[in-house]
Amino acid sequence: MLKGELDKRYIFIKKLTFTLLFFILFIFGLIQARDFIVPLLLGVLFSYLLFPIVGFLEKHRFPRILSILIGILVAVGILILAINFFSNQIAVFVENIPEIREQAATNLERMRDNISSSIGVSQDRFRTWEEDITSGLFQASEEMQTIFAATTNTAVNIGLMPVFIFCLLYYRNKFHDFIIQMVPKGSEDKTEHMLGEINLVTQKYMTGVFIVVFILSIVHSVVFMIIGLDYPIFFGVTAALFNFIPYFGTLIGAVLPLLYAFLAMDGTDYVVWVLIYFVIIQFVENNILTPNITGGYISLNPFITILTLIFGSMIWGVAGMLIIMPFMAMVKIACQHISFLHPVGYLLSDKGTEQYSISWKKIKALFSKKKKKS
Repeated sequence: MLKGELDKRYIFIKKLTFTLLFFILFIFGLIQARDFIVPLLLGVLFSYLLFPIVGFLEKHRFPRILSILIGILVAVGILILAINFFSNQIAVFVENIPEIREQAATNLERMRDNISSSIGVSQDRFRTWEEDITSGLFQASEEMQTIFAATTNTAVNIGLMPVFIFCLLYYRNKFHDFIIQMVPKGSEDKTEHMLGEINLVTQKYMTGVFIVVFILSIVHSVVFMIIGLDYPIFFGVTAALFNFIPYFGTLIGAVLPLLYAFLAMDGTDYVVWVLIYFVIIQFVENNILTPNITGGYISLNPFITILTLIFGSMIWGVAGMLIIMPFMAMVKIACQHISFLHPVGYLLSDKGTEQYSISWKKIKALFSKKKKKS
């Protein structure tokens, strides 16, 4: 009896060890193969984004090859225009970094004098803090050159994306048939439904996110112009691009404009107005803009979303945060359609906590009850 229990424990420990070893090697492989996997996954997402154009052309009797080439050329053209526009904005900002640094030093000196006289901290200590802040924040010219160099090295791998997109769109029926042939007999209809849901969710999400980022680029830039912030288009587009990251995008995008308004603008009013604006736009984007445009297609619970974003950033950096959410949504849909993985799909989804959620209806109902009692 004792020997049997020991054997069972040994088998359990052995299975657990192999499972942990598999996951460690799997994550290590994802990190090492980053330069290949990231462009491939981006190619998958852009394939979903371009599919409506390709499908429209094919319906109008364009050959598939020509339809795909037209779609890719349109996407490349838009991307080149966007990169050219944004690079010009970056160039203007980088050229003026010496002036920005002087203004920041002036603002910090003024703040140092005011705070030192009011709370009695020595100015030498404030000078040390000032040197740490300015040395950390205004190495932008060197860091941007490093970033551009890294981007140039990555461009070779990104250059494979059109090839991936073309192959994925051209052989999409073959991939579909392959998956159908792999499933057990009798599960074909269920698998068809699952693939259809994955295609719909990913396509709607990708289209919606790009629309949201485009709208926010315009709104941010216009509001920064009205506030009087320098380089409004640069800061507006930069802040909007972070909205490819769910939940945290608006907050991360607010950091650079707020720092610039705090350090380089003449007056604290700019900081207050930029802060007020981002509080408002955070509410509008999370509760009005994104739900109505993307339709909440991902439907992952916030805790899983946070863990997924952290995991993506750990293995692939910023690129991982940008691309991991749609694939996690695909995993959730697959789990919901595979019987023994239903608990995993339930865990990943945003369902099961409706009774604890806060909605306008519940708030109105609460106030109406209080009025009746009074």
